[in-house]
Amino acid sequence: METFKIEIQELLARVIEIEAETMGDAISKIYERYKKAEIVLDYNDFVEVNFLDIHSQSKEDEKKKLVIELTDYLFETEPENHIYKKLIRLKELNLD
Repeated sequence: METFKIEIQELLARVIEIEAETMGDAISKIYERYKKAEIVLDYNDFVEVNFLDIHSQSKEDEKKKLVIELTDYLFETEPENHIYKKLIRLKELNLD
């Protein structure tokens, strides 16, 4: 009998209405509320589930993951998550 590693991914989503001067301000306000755990997604926000063999990640999956990581980075203050490394990998994936 073999052992397999399967990743379970759940997508939760919720639309929040907020007043702001610009879209950037609106996203910043929502981000801050989310970061402070004033907005917490739960089972009521369930949209989709995926089951993936972690050893056979597709290029499309890796691209999606990098896009998420890059977006998260824009809100990060930690310099060790340098965006340059992620951009280089994304460029490599797009050249294939």
